[in-house]
Amino acid sequence: MKPFLFIALDDLAGKEKETFAIAKQLSDMPGNFGFKLNLDYLLNRAKSLETIISKAQTLKRPIFADIKMWNGTRTMKSVFQTFIDLEVEYINVYALAGNLLPKAIEITKGTKTKVFGITVLTHFDNGYCLENFRRTLPEAVRYFSKVAVEYGCHGVILPGTTLSVVKDIITIKVVPGVRPEWYKDDRHEEEVTPKYAVENGADFLVIGSPIMKSVAPASALEKILSEMK
Repeated sequence: MKPFLFIALDDLAGKEKETFAIAKQLSDMPGNFGFKLNLDYLLNRAKSLETIISKAQTLKRPIFADIKMWNGTRTMKSVFQTFIDLEVEYINVYALAGNLLPKAIEITKGTKTKVFGITVLTHFDNGYCLENFRRTLPEAVRYFSKVAVEYGCHGVILPGTTLSVVKDIITIKVVPGVRPEWYKDDRHEEEVTPKYAVENGADFLVIGSPIMKSVAPASALEKILSEMK
C-alpha cells in the first residue's frame, strides 16, 4: 500500500475561513493525501453536520472524521450510519468498546466508510498505560490492536513508537502525531518522523501543525510527501 497522508485541519473550529483557504490551496496539489476533521468542528453548534461534511467534500479529497467514538452498540450504529449516509471515507472508534463493536461495524459493509480502531492516543505515555490499563504502552497497543482487528475494524490507530509490536498484525496502520525533524512542539508524547513511520510499517500518517502552521503550507506538504517516499 502506498503511504497516505491525512492533513489535520484542527483549527477549523476557531479559524474556519483561514483554515479552509489553506486546505483549498493544498487540495489542488498532486499527492496521496486527504483531510482530517476534528471533533470540535464536527460538533459546531452553528452548522449542521451535513453542511460541515459537504463543505469539506468540496476539497475533493478523502475525509477522515475524527469522532473518537465509544458507546453502546445501538448508539455507535446510529452514529456510524450518519457518516455512511454522508459518504465519509474514514471514521474511528476506541478499541476499548470491545465486543460492542462487531454489530456497529457490520453496517459499513458494502459502503465507502471504513472504521479505524484507536489503541492508545499519542498524548499518553507508558505511565498512563500502566496506571489505567495495567500494561506498558507497547503491551496496551498490541492488546487493543488485536481487539480492534478481531472485532472488525478496518485498521488501527497507534503511536508510531509502537509500530514494531504490531508488525505481525495484518491490518491498516494509522499513525497520528507525526512530526518531521524540522518541526518541534510538545503536543504529543509519542511522536515519530514521517520517514520513520513509513519505514516501520505505517500505511496512513496524520500530520497537522507542520503543514497548517507553516508560513508556506504548500512547500511543507511537498517536503513531507517527499519524506514519506
